[in-house]
Order: sequence, then structure tokens, then C-alpha cells
Amino acid sequence: MLYAIRYILHVLRHTIDLNRRRITSNVQRITLPVLMILLVSCEVPTEVYDNPLDEEAAEEEGIDTPALVFFPDKFEVTAGSSISVQLYALEVTEVAGAHIQLAYDKSLVSVNLINAGDFFSSSSGPVFVYVDDPESGILDIYTSFLGSDSATVSGTGNIATLVLGTTTSGESTISYTDQSELVDRHDNPLELKGLGQGEINAQ
Repeated sequence: MLYAIRYILHVLRHTIDLNRRRITSNVQRITLPVLMILLVSCEVPTEVYDNPLDEEAAEEEGIDTPALVFFPDKFEVTAGSSISVQLYALEVTEVAGAHIQLAYDKSLVSVNLINAGDFFSSSSGPVFVYVDDPESGILDIYTSFLGSDSATVSGTGNIATLVLGTTTSGESTISYTDQSELVDRHDNPLELKGLGQGEINAQ
């Protein structure tokens, strides 16, 4: 799946490059005000003391590495407000691309904004494609290095950042499904030992 997406986007690369300057200018004019509005409306979650990016803390929660986790992974907010959550790969090795599938409670949460993280950053920027299905509460994200068959990354890094809206009061979760995978430069799946979960309490 990741290989096919990378191939298609590679074919379109020349067209993207020709329009990059015009698109970037337009996106900057549109995105900055939108981001400012969303960030202002995001509520600061109640402070939590367990850092899911700490390998020992993750192990205490039953998450072995390499893993996919959320940061933060617990939120207490007012219903109707927005939260910002980052998707992290934790202690991974030689990753060239990722397919991230998230499940969320469609009756309590909506996906408002999705931005690429810096884990697959390069001079050309990462491939970053997503499909949100609010009817089923499933979000698919595909990301990899752009135009390179040899680039890989290891360690811990941000894959994407989401802004989620809480539509009504209640407790819900956002979780990685078992369809999520990381791949090496040959598009072979890499082992994931842990899949984290985010907890949202909207009151």
C-alpha cells in the first residue's frame, strides 16, 4: 500500500514542483489564519505527570517499544472545545514510511485539522496523505520520505499533529488500530510491539 502511494506521488512530483511556489504562497495565506483560530480555541488540557514519550513510563503502561503513542495521551476539557494531540513513533529503527490508522468515537469527537510532523522531514518535505471517514470514525494517514528510496529515520519522532473537536460531553478514546504499520526502505513492515491510546474526558 505504501509503495503504491509513494510511486503515484513520485510520478506527480514534477507537476507538484512546477506549482510548488504558487501553492505554497496560497497555502500560507489560508493556513496561518486558520491555525491561529484553531490554536486560540484549543483548551490547555489538565496537566498529566506521566510522559508517554518516556520509554520507562510507556513500559509501566504496558507499552513495549518500538511503539506508536500519543502525546499528550490524557485530556480533560470542556465539551465543545478543541485539543491538539501529536502522533509519535517511539524508539523505532530505520523507518522509511508509515501507514497510521486511528479509530475515534465519532459521536463525541471530530477531526478538525491534520498536519505532517517532522519525523520524515527532508529538503523536499514528506509525502503526507490522509483520509478521514467521520461516518465510521476512522482516520488513515500515509507518510514517507519524498523522492528517496534510501532515506530512513530512527529514534523517537512526531509523525503528525491532530486538532480534534469535542462535540459533546463524555469520555472517549482515540487509538491506533492493528492496521497501523511502519515500513523500511524496501516497503517491508517493521515490528511494532506497542500501540498507545489517548483518553479524552469532555465535561
